[in-house]
Amino acid sequence: MRLLPAMPLLLLALLALGGCNRPSFTTPDKAYQSFLEALRRGDEKTAWSSLSQPTQEALKARAEAAAQASGGAVKADPVAFFFANVPPPAHVTEVSLLREEGDVAEVGVVSSDVKSQVRMVREPSGWKIDLTKSLQQP
Repeated sequence: MRLLPAMPLLLLALLALGGCNRPSFTTPDKAYQSFLEALRRGDEKTAWSSLSQPTQEALKARAEAAAQASGGAVKADPVAFFFANVPPPAHVTEVSLLREEGDVAEVGVVSSDVKSQVRMVREPSGWKIDLTKSLQQP
């Protein structure tokens, strides 16, 4: 029965390990990494929640337009609409915070030797990916 005194430590270690893969939206770079991890796991719900409110609204409008244009053949489901058209993430080797000013930030992403910048915005629930500029119709 020497195992009994060690049980609280074992339980604490298991709880700490269980929290390692939880999404974090506390910083722009962690929020982007949480988005990537959700995509890799196929967790569309978490990936969708990683997008800013304006981005979600723009995608809802696009999904609705596609559904109307298809005569109902395409379901107006913005989550399915977005993730069906998003390729799997390339092998990301680096995610870094480039700049942060108030509630707006830029995250640098390096994947397969390609560098890109992602706009992030702070919302009440944390940092989110903001694609509204790239979703605007020309």
